[in-house]
Amino acid sequence: MLKPTHDADAASILFNLPGYRVLAAGHVDPDSEDAGRWALVEAVAAEGGCPDCGVLSGRIHARPVQVVKDVPCGGEALEVRVCKRRFRCQEAACARATFVEETDELPFRARFTTRLAEKTLASLRAEPRSIHAVTVESGLSWPTVMGLLTSTVDLATIPEQRLVRRLGVDEHRFRRVRYVRDHDGGVTRVEPWSIMLTGLDTGAILDVVDGRRGPAVKQWLAARPRWWRRRIEYVAMDMSSEFRAAIRKSLPRAKISVDHWHVVRLANDMVTTVRRRRIWETEQRRGRKVDTAWRYRQLLLANSSRLSTRQRARLNEVLDSDLQLKLAWGVKEHVRQLLATRHIDDFHREWAHLERAVKASNLPEAERLLKTLKAWRRELLTFCRTRITNARTEAANLNAKTFKRAGRGYRNHDNYRSRITAYAPTRTAA
Repeated sequence: MLKPTHDADAASILFNLPGYRVLAAGHVDPDSEDAGRWALVEAVAAEGGCPDCGVLSGRIHARPVQVVKDVPCGGEALEVRVCKRRFRCQEAACARATFVEETDELPFRARFTTRLAEKTLASLRAEPRSIHAVTVESGLSWPTVMGLLTSTVDLATIPEQRLVRRLGVDEHRFRRVRYVRDHDGGVTRVEPWSIMLTGLDTGAILDVVDGRRGPAVKQWLAARPRWWRRRIEYVAMDMSSEFRAAIRKSLPRAKISVDHWHVVRLANDMVTTVRRRRIWETEQRRGRKVDTAWRYRQLLLANSSRLSTRQRARLNEVLDSDLQLKLAWGVKEHVRQLLATRHIDDFHREWAHLERAVKASNLPEAERLLKTLKAWRRELLTFCRTRITNARTEAANLNAKTFKRAGRGYRNHDNYRSRITAYAPTRTAA
């Protein structure tokens, strides 16, 4: 039995659906209160405009009831039944005989309310949750939630909406390695990679490009307006020759800064290679716990200025046991001192010290490291002068991995791209 409640309007205030009033409410199963509740609502407006001629009409042709999805009410899911009136157009010259009323909360052919869509999108933007978790919470299907996300994120104009002065470029693996059989019976190894582009001033994700090579970056930059490209002053990246060539071709005025973390890693890899080689030459086996160099191998890679007195004593014990390892460690420390400089004169002075140290060590591993650093000398100088790193892009890559882990991986790159680009975490105090 219907019990009108709109006279007092208390139920409409509690339901709080803008533009609608509650006509009746009850339990889905009158014999059981655990079966759920329902609410019958109707639009407050007495008239509706014809979508063809625009003439207002209050003449009701039919009052069908439609079930739509809405946000939970009272802590539980609520079955919302909408009395969606069909009006008869009163304009004689109009070809449309009848039309269905439309509101902001329930547009034409809507199966869920606008506030449910807004809540769903807010959940996706607030934290790196999987699409499935949001569907369980909202009661919508996976294609519906993903369609909401892709329709609200304008991937084509997001970069132009942000005035970028410092650009970050880095790549990460999109999917696992796959092997595809060719038509001639051969097997091709496919490595799906994605390129992350961010604004280093704010950390905002500009786009996620499918690919790993330099032409993908060049094509993406070519699609941007000329005025947007001319604003970019600095570009931070890892030690990728293809990315550097693409940036120099597309952004000839921008200065490239190499991320110092990758330079330190190269120096540490050089020390590790020398340590492993020396153990093989002396012991004819891999390193073990009985070997001093292997037991304290982490001290060889640490920053010497941050070691305690006890750690420094252990490090000296390791270095005194092998001269070549000591020379390699000295080259690594010269690289760290080079990256710590902030002025051109200091940079050139430390560079000269590094060259002399490499020449005196006579180690092939150190010579290869110096050859690589010479190829990136200009980018290293830009980093030392500006201290621009690619940390924000690395953080965006970490968020992308979190999305893949939460969503159990993605197969469609467009959905993957929309999910990452739409993520807008709330800033917190440091």
